[in-house]
Amino acid sequence: MNTQKAIFLDLFGTLIHDHGAMDKIEDISFKNRSIDALKKFQDNGFIAFLSICRIDMPLPGRSYLQNVQNYVMEKLMLSGIEKKSIHFVSHVYPQSIELHPITLDVINSLKNEHKLKLSSCVLVGDLMKDIRIGKDAGVKTALLSSPDDSPMEVDDDWMEPDIIGDNLYEIAMQLVNE
Repeated sequence: MNTQKAIFLDLFGTLIHDHGAMDKIEDISFKNRSIDALKKFQDNGFIAFLSICRIDMPLPGRSYLQNVQNYVMEKLMLSGIEKKSIHFVSHVYPQSIELHPITLDVINSLKNEHKLKLSSCVLVGDLMKDIRIGKDAGVKTALLSSPDDSPMEVDDDWMEPDIIGDNLYEIAMQLVNE
């Protein structure tokens, strides 16, 4: 029986500011109240699945991926978020690296592995391609509408998300108060 609820999101543009290619971990800055949002999700029984890469974007290297994941996890844990509530969908192994953007296949794989109830899950994105993936997967969709989320992207193919918010915290509040 699937009982777990989850939130799916990529890091850049949703949890942290998307400034394009970053050379230094110190350039990472969390978006306004995004950590508070993850805490709110955790406190309401959600686990978070985070991706560092996006579809159609260059893939980061091994050391960058590992450093970003470590940095983000450290900041989240220092803010009271439990390690068991955060899962990265990309993995660094001694001899290989597995990079996975949030896709329909990834969501279905995570559903089976973590016994997720997809109707209780949500995909938060900053692009219409994110919303499309969420709709195809049968999860709720939430669109971050702030113009600084993805300034280089143009979405001509509008698809109505279930929720629209200016930031991740606003979306979290809407979802947990349903």
